[in-house]
Amino acid sequence: MMRQTKARIPATALLAAALVGAGAPLPLAAAQPIIPPSRTTDWSKAGVPGGIPRDRTKLIDVTKPPYSADKTGATDAQPAIARAIAGAANGEVVYLPAGTYRVNKGIRTGGKRITIRGAGPTRTILQAHNRVYSVVDLGLAGGADYLWKRPNLAITGSPSRGAAVLTVGDTKALDAYPKGGVGQIGRVGLKNDPSLPVVAPGHWEYLRHQTCRLVARTKTTVTVSPPLMFDLPASLAPKLAVAARHAEFAGIEDLTIDATHCSAPHPAVGMGQCYGCWMKNVHVLNVPNYHVGVSDSVQCEIRHCRLARRKGAGSNGAGVLFGASTRCLVADNIITHQFPHIEVNSGSTGNVFAYNYCYDSSIQGVIGVSICSNHGGHNSFNLYEGNVAAKFQSDGYHGSASHDTAFRNWFHGTCDKTDKFGICVYLNRFTRHYAIVGNVLGRKGYTYRYDNADNGFGYEDRYIYALGLPNIGNGGFSGYAQPSKGTYWKDWKKMLASAPGKGPGPGGFQELDRDVKATTLRKGNYNYHHRAVPPSESLAGATLPKSLYLAKKPSWFGDLPWPAFGPDTDFEKNKIPAQVRYEKTTPRADPTRRN
Repeated sequence: MMRQTKARIPATALLAAALVGAGAPLPLAAAQPIIPPSRTTDWSKAGVPGGIPRDRTKLIDVTKPPYSADKTGATDAQPAIARAIAGAANGEVVYLPAGTYRVNKGIRTGGKRITIRGAGPTRTILQAHNRVYSVVDLGLAGGADYLWKRPNLAITGSPSRGAAVLTVGDTKALDAYPKGGVGQIGRVGLKNDPSLPVVAPGHWEYLRHQTCRLVARTKTTVTVSPPLMFDLPASLAPKLAVAARHAEFAGIEDLTIDATHCSAPHPAVGMGQCYGCWMKNVHVLNVPNYHVGVSDSVQCEIRHCRLARRKGAGSNGAGVLFGASTRCLVADNIITHQFPHIEVNSGSTGNVFAYNYCYDSSIQGVIGVSICSNHGGHNSFNLYEGNVAAKFQSDGYHGSASHDTAFRNWFHGTCDKTDKFGICVYLNRFTRHYAIVGNVLGRKGYTYRYDNADNGFGYEDRYIYALGLPNIGNGGFSGYAQPSKGTYWKDWKKMLASAPGKGPGPGGFQELDRDVKATTLRKGNYNYHHRAVPPSESLAGATLPKSLYLAKKPSWFGDLPWPAFGPDTDFEKNKIPAQVRYEKTTPRADPTRRN
């Protein structure tokens, strides 16, 4: 089977090997990594297992009998496309030749292992009309939570991080699933740990979890993939939930989805409870709220796409919206004129967001967050590498996050289309053990302060870092909290005593959280306050790895320098491929383009 190959090695090996000096080689265990292994995971396996399939060559042309889809845009082509999908076998391609296809209802893959493919984004247009749930849904339309079986299986024995075999006592309940549950998607979670802390202002339990696939089963155990990314102590009552059904190895490629005439608030492309599904070389334009939504999924991929323009303003929008998904890959995409560009929520774990060009996240006259690593907790062990974006933020609005890494990005803190500028890295309350390493922060020609240094700020203040402030854009705070030293928020006891959903909401917890700064690792970041890597962030002679998930320069970088960003690169001249594509296809006369 031909698939796109991925030359990747574990992040911990890259970090350790990069620090071994010349002369006699040292064992990896002897090297001291810049980022402690406890903060990383194996990001090399993110994305579709084995790569996006390239061997699907049998085409079902939707414009030919017996389907005869209208490619002029005059009449609804959805029924014909749906019939072609119904008639397709696993591994086949439902092909939409060049043309405009009006769809008044959503297109569903129905759980089949098929590809929906056009003749190219400039040639095949899906023109959405009416209030469809999703224009194309590769997974389970309408959300997935109701498809998780209850009750959950209790996990015993306190398995540690890295374990793949979980003891659950009796697996008889899995007999109700196809193949006894083997191959199904599962969710491993545990009660909120106040010592980390895992915090939900509404006090919802089991906030921290990872999504996985069941790959083997005995009478008393299940084997999951990927292995655990965090410990499951028995004191936090870990459980395994299993989805009733899921979709796998379905993809959409080489076309445009135009939502100009669509009023649906849901993502134009949906991946819900998916394994190994993908979206490649697809343009999604003019959405009411969201471009792409990925939820409850494992090892899915969004690659070489263009997600552009949202019709409205305000909250509840995103170019890529993630929830409760694990080991997915979002790479080499153009995401523009949206707020935020990427939003990650609800226990998303071990994903990679890499080399995306994010342009214009302005919202209602201010610079909005571009990459939001946490709007709904508790996310952890996600990697953000090589992206261009205005602001990277963990906003703390609906809970906590931990152990994420931002590596070799350019977070410039400017508005893209005006002279406004603000914060580059904004880590709010409940953020723990983040690693901000090897990035370029700020932009030439602008003046920033270094960080908020336990102070608040006004909206006209500009910082490289703002750390520990309350949720979203709050520049002020009332008092201080530092749980590691026994100082808690005034709302803390009330939250612990409350019933799920009844705790203090986002308006609570308004103290400055000093443990954000205390646990954030800042190393090797060039910033435009110091015009250098500051002494406090010195690498002490260590060499930055080129990547934390790739073993070598990816072929799609072409002749561009790789890595593009970092204190050891010519970062003021370098560009990533998605940026080059955007600049080639966006006229300089466009008033929103600013170089």
